[in-house]
Amino acid sequence: MSLQLPEQADPWRLCEQGKCYEGRVALQDLARLTSLLNFTGGEAAFTLAFDRDETRRPRVRGRVCAELQLCCQRCLQSMPLAVDLVFQLSPVTGLEEAERLPEEYEPLMLDEHLLHPMDLVEDELILAIPPAPRHTAADCGVDLTDYRQESAPEAAQQKENPFAPLRVLKHDNDG
Repeated sequence: MSLQLPEQADPWRLCEQGKCYEGRVALQDLARLTSLLNFTGGEAAFTLAFDRDETRRPRVRGRVCAELQLCCQRCLQSMPLAVDLVFQLSPVTGLEEAERLPEEYEPLMLDEHLLHPMDLVEDELILAIPPAPRHTAADCGVDLTDYRQESAPEAAQQKENPFAPLRVLKHDNDG
């Protein structure tokens, strides 16, 4: 295993050579990710293995592990998110090629011929973050019982039906 991840590389050549990279990256060095974090300390461990499958299809098998500190969208306090992802990608140059991939592969769409391998690590961490991260109800600093609305049947009984005046018009037309 190589420790030095290249800044950019040809993914097809890496697959042909059977390159494998393992290392760690500081979360603060991942610019797109840091804007989503509550705290940018810590690091992510990664493994990227470039090879070919049984059908000679190029593939990238990887694993990313990190503990991300996010902002709970319910109580606005920091919350940890343990990430341990395993992924399998295949480099493609267009949508038609991506649609032909077997189900076990995610397409690795490349606009240019070169790949920035660290972007794969950052992309997987970003994709692991839920749209609205929240603590579990038991761990959250907000008591949800304070925010529960009245039960629906009671609220419906108290409101006047906005269509009640139309009932009178309907009865007038029937008679």
